[in-house]
Amino acid sequence: MRAFLERLAARRRFGIHPGLDTMRQLCDALGNPEQDCAVIHIAGTNGKGSVAAICEAALRTMGLPVGRYTSPHLIRVNERFLVHGEPVSDEALTRALDEVERVCAEKALEPTFFEVLTACAWVIFRDAGCKIVVCETGMGGRWDATNIIPAPLVTVITRVALDHCAILGDTIEAIAAEKAGIIKEGCPVVIGQMDPRARAVIDTVVAEQHTTLRDAAEEVRVTVSRRTVHGQTLQCSTPSCDYPAALTRLAGSYQVINAATALVTLEALAKHGIVVPPKAFTEALRTVDWPARCQLLSDDPPVFLDGGHNPDALKALRESLKSMHIRKRIALVCGFCQDKAIVDALREIAPLVSCAWTVPIATERSLSPQETADAARAAGIATAIPMSTVSEALEAATNWAQDCHGTVVICGSLYLAGEVLALRDEADEPTLDPGELPRAH
Repeated sequence: MRAFLERLAARRRFGIHPGLDTMRQLCDALGNPEQDCAVIHIAGTNGKGSVAAICEAALRTMGLPVGRYTSPHLIRVNERFLVHGEPVSDEALTRALDEVERVCAEKALEPTFFEVLTACAWVIFRDAGCKIVVCETGMGGRWDATNIIPAPLVTVITRVALDHCAILGDTIEAIAAEKAGIIKEGCPVVIGQMDPRARAVIDTVVAEQHTTLRDAAEEVRVTVSRRTVHGQTLQCSTPSCDYPAALTRLAGSYQVINAATALVTLEALAKHGIVVPPKAFTEALRTVDWPARCQLLSDDPPVFLDGGHNPDALKALRESLKSMHIRKRIALVCGFCQDKAIVDALREIAPLVSCAWTVPIATERSLSPQETADAARAAGIATAIPMSTVSEALEAATNWAQDCHGTVVICGSLYLAGEVLALRDEADEPTLDPGELPRAH
């Protein structure tokens, strides 16, 4: 796998390809494996990964041959490619890369990092016999490498917020337009909870593409009968069905709308003859695993890990913590990339934070611990202590939380989340860019 990663890393130097020509040529040379399966295509700023995970789990519960492509990974690149519920093997991943590199050499193509990974995904799913693939976009939508899918079963857009503004635009409307670029003519669209400015943009594109739109926030009623640090019990109802209650490990209050969005997406498959029974959706909620999203790592003291790194995500994290009656005495461990709205993000969670420990993260785009501490103070966190390593920060925050009967919260980056999970599991260091790489999409 080391050789695979070294070969893949070299692709970063090709930067951004504004357009889909290279990806189309690459897939044509591969025999268009992306056309060998039916696809649920999901874009959005926050929530798309959780929706993808729930949809994949429900379809797999039905016994369907299903794949899932998401990004980024947390520890191992294999996590991006789920085949019948399991991360792809090293051998299958290497075989796919061999095939992709062979056709690149034959056609003199120089795809980016993310284009190569996406081409590998289609080869992996073809070879594994996957008939349905739940596919998450990378960063945007319109020019995303996944957007060569000709006609998805369903197009999904989750919550749109400000993120990757240097590339996608610095307004909600501009970012929504990029996300809405995955909408195809005649292919039904499902949306999650949406800013009215984003909704207006999506409505326009839906009309232009002569298709239909279903709004999960309007169609699904979700009752939360119990919520603890370990999860929550959800009971969902749509105009066509009252679904059984299910206890899910997805603990964040924001997972309510993600569950609703996944449910409407699954119901929309009936148009294609795929009827998802209520018990499959309920079982998906019960069994789905989506790490680093308000994930409880330990009980004493409570330690939560969340990959949230933009203001909208940290606002959602704050509301999730409050819904679990965690309203003060938070020991925050955080690290950010330089291109994030860090002060605005930290301002969302600052009212709950007693003390912060700031850390470097494993990327050249990392903000220094001192710069992150300065941002924390600017956001209203009076005590912010720069630390040289994640492990030292975790030890200090945990000791403080034990002494003060508090809670540890780790957030700011999926790079950081990957490092924390690797430390906890005594795994190898996270492999190759476990976070979003704007230059590689």
